Amino acid sequence: MKNEIIGVIGTGVMGGGIAQLFAENGFHTLIWDASEEFTVKGYENIRKRLNKSVEKGKLSLQDSEAIISRIKPVKKIEELAPSGLVIEAIIEDFDSKKKIFSQLENILAPNTVIGTNTSSLSITKLAQTLARPERFMGIHFFNPPTKLELVELIAISGVNPDILQKVKGILSSCGKTAVMAKDSPGFIVNRLLLPFINESAKLVNEGVASVEDIDTAMCLGTLHPAGPLQVADLIGLDVCRNILETLSKSLDDPFYKPAKSMVDLVEAGKLGRKTGQGFYKY
Repeated sequence: MKNEIIGVIGTGVMGGGIAQLFAENGFHTLIWDASEEFTVKGYENIRKRLNKSVEKGKLSLQDSEAIISRIKPVKKIEELAPSGLVIEAIIEDFDSKKKIFSQLENILAPNTVIGTNTSSLSITKLAQTLARPERFMGIHFFNPPTKLELVELIAISGVNPDILQKVKGILSSCGKTAVMAKDSPGFIVNRLLLPFINESAKLVNEGVASVEDIDTAMCLGTLHPAGPLQVADLIGLDVCRNILETLSKSLDDPFYKPAKSMVDLVEAGKLGRKTGQGFYKY
């Protein structure tokens, strides 16, 4: 199993985290992004995270060097050809993903699994863009992928059962727990989590309570380890807004329309932890 090469497309927060996860668990991992600059930046961010873990005493220098040695940035998408599993983790844009899958099908072996980390787009519609949809599925990780145990798997009708078992085996060897979900807007977690976050943001709009008190109330009153607005900042407020807009459109329900407080922060470039400010300052 560990001799399987993993390819990851997209080296941002999720893509970089997914690549790091596989490398930490002994897999040789190839990473590629739309530009060499993005790929190198993503690789260096992984190195920085590992160095920080060494500084904190959570990881030995030897283990850190071993992990980073298993990650190889590549300049061309064609260099992902040796992969047995390729996971796409680019922006939530249907046409962009469709273009990537078309390129992959021209270079990958017939039995290579193609997975998408999409959090809100239809797996069925994405599969219809592939010539061989039986090897395609949703493999949805959660941020940060190196720490959160859950992975949602979305397998449409007609998927090769051997493909599904292969993915489950790889994830299990990484200490992940996979849950199966039908192809439905938001799958399981985001269908439940994003309305929760959005209602919290609406309370901010209405002046019902402060950001801090809303989060404290939900942590202490419902045993949540982190408040909904803290979680929103971790996910990224732009990501939250985009998922909510997709849910609203897909389900034809204005209930999911993003709260004004969230939209205002996104338009001001305050996207959460990744920009240093969202509902909180960091």
